[in-house]
Amino acid sequence: MEILKYRMEWLLLLTAISFAAISVVCDVQSPEITTWFARSGSIVVLFAVIVEFRLSSYIYEDVLKAAQVSAKKKGLKVSDNPLVQANIDARKTVKPEAPRSRKLLSICAHILVITGTVIWGYGDKWVS
Repeated sequence: MEILKYRMEWLLLLTAISFAAISVVCDVQSPEITTWFARSGSIVVLFAVIVEFRLSSYIYEDVLKAAQVSAKKKGLKVSDNPLVQANIDARKTVKPEAPRSRKLLSICAHILVITGTVIWGYGDKWVS
């Protein structure tokens, strides 16, 4: 299962979201101190950046898999003409592609980085 491969990353994002949600509740229940929500933005950004960093380590696997597939495809000789063969080999090259589950996780982490930054900067204005 592809989702289980990124279980730790999803847990980090859920922890960041729940930290922000708990801080909103704390700020609403204590109107004299309304700084927890704004401070939670930094934690949201931190966790989302950690997820992005962890996801970047999977890029090497994608490049390796693409290189292996390309090497298998280039093993066949189609023409004796070196120009024709080079053109065919160039078309057989496979680009590294991330799985959909990782793309979704990366998009969620990007959104949380932006949201956390906005919360960090303006969270005290929203709650008060």
